[in-house]
Amino acid sequence: MRAYPIKIAKISVGAVAAAAVSYALGLQYAVSAGIICLLTIQDTRKETLKITLKRLGAFCGGAVLSFAVFGIFGFGFLQLGAVLALFLIFCGVLDMGEAVAMNSVIITHYFASQDISLPMFGNEILLLVIGAGTGVVLNIFMPSNRGKIRQIQRETDERIRRIIGRMAVYILAEDKSDYTGSCFEETDRLLDELRREAVKYIGNSFVSEKDYFYKYVGMRMEQCVILMRIFTDIKRLDGVTEQAEPISKFLEKMSAEFSEINDAVTLLADLDGLFEHYSEETLPKSRDEFENRALLYHILCDLKSFVTLKADFAAKLDENEKNRYWAA
Repeated sequence: MRAYPIKIAKISVGAVAAAAVSYALGLQYAVSAGIICLLTIQDTRKETLKITLKRLGAFCGGAVLSFAVFGIFGFGFLQLGAVLALFLIFCGVLDMGEAVAMNSVIITHYFASQDISLPMFGNEILLLVIGAGTGVVLNIFMPSNRGKIRQIQRETDERIRRIIGRMAVYILAEDKSDYTGSCFEETDRLLDELRREAVKYIGNSFVSEKDYFYKYVGMRMEQCVILMRIFTDIKRLDGVTEQAEPISKFLEKMSAEFSEINDAVTLLADLDGLFEHYSEETLPKSRDEFENRALLYHILCDLKSFVTLKADFAAKLDENEKNRYWAA
């Protein structure tokens, strides 16, 4: 678990509060409520609620198994082992592995107290309600990471814009020896971080439209794969050809207009014009010229794929999403 200060504070405060309430109510094994709270608090609200529901279901299963085995065969270590084994099978079949540790402790409470009466069951369910309830309540106050997402998003887009700007220069450069792909490493790192934050953002909300950032980072990741292909093709270009100049100018324009809120419609129109322009060019006269033309055509096709990704992303947004995210 990464050491998030806010999460650590919530766990500490919640565990102490849950244990204190349990002690105040005179519950047996009151400190266990603090442990339950500790195990309940997760990184997102959805994750916390999901795990809490699983633990509640596992609690019921563990109680039934304890009443059945201990009630019929008595309290012994063999019986305890049988209950735990059956409980592990129960959780495994129902995909409730997260609930094993906490509810195994509750099963040992029945064994340690030699008691499976209704009051003891009430004691244990109160421990669960107080511990898990405290964790759920604390996780309601989950600070939004939208500001952090926006910061990473701006930095990522700026790096992509610079990558495109460098392409506009190096596609016309005779010497490409100093043209390296090191700029992609930091961009990829930022995209991975942005994706993690987008997943967390979704997990802290039950509103479906909040997957905007996740879709956005997916689109940018696909675009970066295309940019890497274009970088490779530019490195393979032999010399400087006049046919590369229109693409260089388009890359300059694309870099200048690169923005989250650009719907890419005019860029697609410009690309259609470039395809038409190259279709009217005279055929290459040498092998080298043919190979360069082929690379330039491949670059042009990749640029269209790059721009189409953004155009499709923008076209799928409704007015509410544009007002919510593009106007921010």
